[in-house]
Amino acid sequence: MLPTRRRAGAQPGPGRIQTRIMLAMLLSSALVAPVIILSLFYISQINHLLDRIVNVDVELIRLADDVTVTFLDARRSEKNFLLYRDTAYLAAARTGAYRVDTICTRGRAIDSDVSPLFDSISQDIGRYRRQLDTLAALLGPGANIAYPQALLRLRNEHQRLLDLAEATTDSLRRDSALAAAERLSAERELPVTGLIGRVLNEQLRATETRVTFHAAAIGTYAATRTGESRDRAQQLSVWGQRNIATVLLLVLVALVWVVVSMPRGLVLPLKRIANALGRAERGDLSARIKVRGRDELDQLARQLNRVFTRIRENDDRKTSYIQLLEQRFRLLAADIAEGVLVFDRTPNLVYANAAVESLLGRPVSEARGHALAEFPGLAFLADPVEDTLSGSSAHQECGILPGLPSSAVCIEVLRDNTGAVAGALVVITNPQPPAPEEPAESGPAS
Repeated sequence: MLPTRRRAGAQPGPGRIQTRIMLAMLLSSALVAPVIILSLFYISQINHLLDRIVNVDVELIRLADDVTVTFLDARRSEKNFLLYRDTAYLAAARTGAYRVDTICTRGRAIDSDVSPLFDSISQDIGRYRRQLDTLAALLGPGANIAYPQALLRLRNEHQRLLDLAEATTDSLRRDSALAAAERLSAERELPVTGLIGRVLNEQLRATETRVTFHAAAIGTYAATRTGESRDRAQQLSVWGQRNIATVLLLVLVALVWVVVSMPRGLVLPLKRIANALGRAERGDLSARIKVRGRDELDQLARQLNRVFTRIRENDDRKTSYIQLLEQRFRLLAADIAEGVLVFDRTPNLVYANAAVESLLGRPVSEARGHALAEFPGLAFLADPVEDTLSGSSAHQECGILPGLPSSAVCIEVLRDNTGAVAGALVVITNPQPPAPEEPAESGPAS
């Protein structure tokens, strides 16, 4: 397969206008890309922090509070069981322990960092269930446990406060009665004397302390990380605004450079081409365009320079050919007996051969350049030449003119390359002025 020939003058590469425009677009994209990437990076980081705050840390704080409240409710039910030995309270305590265990399972799924704390709470809840089983066995229906008098008084006072809160319509008195009942509930312990009662009471208090401590630790950890995440988000926001503003400033400077340099690379060559074409239009074919690059405009400038050179060469050849024809015409006209006259558009005499000197009344060398009206011997040509130059007569006319009855006169219009009338050519077959008439002889005297 033969290699494809490249067109002469083609200049592919980075100098082409299309390539330059593509490079400018790619440069603009490359300048805008860092802004987009930075914006997306900071937005993703801030979104990640906010997502962790909302979906992890805040949820951990809520779960820690739920663990504390639910376990304390379970212990409250446990203590009510101590006072009233109602198994419904014991079931409520076990349900609360199950709910705490469920909360721990959810907390481990949310954040693995606090899984050890939730595992500790689950272990404590397992101990608490076993302690509830022990408590149920000790205070079951078959157990002979005599309540101490102090515990009986405490139960009676607690019941009185609950009845007061239920019977009163005053919200302040009801809240005060419930708060007093809550304080009394905190003083309740297992009404079992001896080593078993003391140990079980200590275990229950220790379990409550560990559960509340671990729940508080989870809440503190989540609250601390929430503050850190909030500070980090604010810091990222400040950094993002600063860096994006800096990059935008650089992008603006680069885009201004692109906007300024691209038209300059296009407008200046176009101005040079337009100026050269204007000079050529006015007839100055020596105009030449300066070429400084390799793009399409520079290629066009090279082609125009070659066109100007060709036109100038053709014009020189035509001029030489016309001069040669004029020289041959002059030689030919000088050797013939017919008179030859050439007038321009004025009409002024441009050329005359020696045969018409008798009509001119002066040497040919002195007659050239003078108007037709300055030659009395050519007065008979004034009207026919004027008609020919005005275009009112035909392309060529031949005939006998009154002013020169002994000669045939041919007048032909001369036109330039645009077809406009440029002059007239006159050929006279017998370019001799008519002989003056002799006066008539008088008769003999009478």
